[in-house]
Amino acid sequence: MNFVILAITNPILLPALIGAGIALLAGIVILLVFRFFSVEVNPLQKTLEDVLPGVNCGGCGYSGCAAYAAALADGSEPLTTLCTAGGQDTATAVAEVMGVEAGTVVPTVAHVYCQGTTGNTAERYVYTGPRNCAAAASLFSGPNSCTYGCLGFGDCVAVCEFNALYIEDGIAHVNHENCTACGKCVAACPKLLIEMIPKHELATTVTCKNCWPAKAARQACKVACIACGRCVKVCPVNAIVMENNLAVIDQELCIHCGECVKVCPTKAIREGLLKGPGTRPEAV
Repeated sequence: MNFVILAITNPILLPALIGAGIALLAGIVILLVFRFFSVEVNPLQKTLEDVLPGVNCGGCGYSGCAAYAAALADGSEPLTTLCTAGGQDTATAVAEVMGVEAGTVVPTVAHVYCQGTTGNTAERYVYTGPRNCAAAASLFSGPNSCTYGCLGFGDCVAVCEFNALYIEDGIAHVNHENCTACGKCVAACPKLLIEMIPKHELATTVTCKNCWPAKAARQACKVACIACGRCVKVCPVNAIVMENNLAVIDQELCIHCGECVKVCPTKAIREGLLKGPGTRPEAV
């Protein structure tokens, strides 16, 4: 009785007892919910989650590794080769768990279709707005002389979780060693300059998106494609076509012979992939 009186009159003990009672009741409710409403996890899904790399990059098209594993386990996703981060090893392991033949993974990597560095382009006006590409692009397509080019404020860098993108000489570059091909940078670029290409040791691309006529394109950027057509003529497999004053290389047809690189008068065609800051395109 004395304890009850003490509890009622004590300004500290009474709230403590009430809190403890609420916590006990909440704990009981949680246990009951867990006991009667828990959802059993498919053992196959758990095994697949252990096989997948767990980076949750989204390159497979799902929200994360668990979502991809769930889709594989319930049969709604038949493809075992979607994990861009894990590559062929992961695809083979997933196929073994699923009891199917392992498919072939073609590694891909993000590529920035622009060489409009501070040395190759000029500034049309002084931009004083928010330091992000989305905002700058909305103001006359940005301050650079090439309105098709990279703005260099790093929206792609901000969304990359793997430190695969960096800004150097005023434009974005991709470190192929860190890229998992998740595609977030592709979605972040307001100029649509970033695309996924096959991760070939001699990846060959017309690293330009400027569709202006030759004279205007060259005035805007020293290394712009001028649609001269020389690359089209020397390509032995007809992998290059002209579209809207711009040479475009079909990555599936390209045999990486390097002939187009040799004849390009503006050096708009680049061969090889980049590593970190200060590196040049190289074979991988």
